[in-house]
Amino acid sequence: MLRAIGIFLGKLYQLVISLVVVAFLAVAAWFVWHLYEEERLQNQFLKDGKVVEVTVSDVDWSRHSYRDMLGNSNYLTFPYQQKTYQTRYVFDTAWVSPGDRIRLLYHPGRDAFLQQHVERKPGRVVSRLVQWSSINGFSREYKLLVGFLAVATALFFFAGGVVVSITGWTFVQTVARFVLVLVLGIAALFFTYDTWEYFQYYRHVKTNGRPMDVTVLDTDRHRIGNSTRSSGFTQYRYDATFRYKPGERVVPITEDEYETTHPNDRLRVLYDESQDDFMSARYAGDYAQVIAPLFFWILVLVTGRNVFLKSEKKV
Repeated sequence: MLRAIGIFLGKLYQLVISLVVVAFLAVAAWFVWHLYEEERLQNQFLKDGKVVEVTVSDVDWSRHSYRDMLGNSNYLTFPYQQKTYQTRYVFDTAWVSPGDRIRLLYHPGRDAFLQQHVERKPGRVVSRLVQWSSINGFSREYKLLVGFLAVATALFFFAGGVVVSITGWTFVQTVARFVLVLVLGIAALFFTYDTWEYFQYYRHVKTNGRPMDVTVLDTDRHRIGNSTRSSGFTQYRYDATFRYKPGERVVPITEDEYETTHPNDRLRVLYDESQDDFMSARYAGDYAQVIAPLFFWILVLVTGRNVFLKSEKKV
């Protein structure tokens, strides 16, 4: 009796935890999709709209949505072409008061205004070769879309597990297995493309880079993955920081350069003006990039084999 109660409580606990995870993923998916919609709207205004200057007539500080509780925002009322408009306005430091003149994006087709988001250039620019991902070359809109698809996929698998545990519908598991093979296949294709893009980018900088000598401010190394000293296999990536124009640049270097280069030493680098990117002239690329696609292709073969063999046995 006690054993049965213990088993029941254990299953109930797992179910509650799963429901909490599903709820969290659902909220995360909704939030990322909302950010994606906002970014897509901003891009539409940037593409088809125009910048106009208006005079603020009133400022409303009331909270209209959850977004107003997460940051400094208000709602501005202003006249434009004999009509009165209101738009949400987020500010960092400068306060907006009635009588102030501000610049907004106006979309004639929508007959609406939107605040233009200005991306501030970072003072420290890290080379794309230091922590490579072809996603870094995507616009923010597409990055958010990829993020939404990733969260939605996780939600599908967790929600499917909850449905199976509650209803016992085994066909959901079968569908989930086929979807898993599909997702792994997409991941394998992406990382294959990502690796190909990495070597294309590396060769472009290597071929078109203009040699120059820079003064090193600092060097650093970063452990790759979860490798530890106790495992006897530790991998690092190495980089150097130097000043270029008003900001700083971080570029990949070799292990030998990390060992022998000190602050204020001179370092020979290659600068690709078309990509606005640097790398050490001796840097030979990161061949560990091929590990991810190989790993996912192996997973596709193993998982696909198991799924299709089980399907054939049932038939």
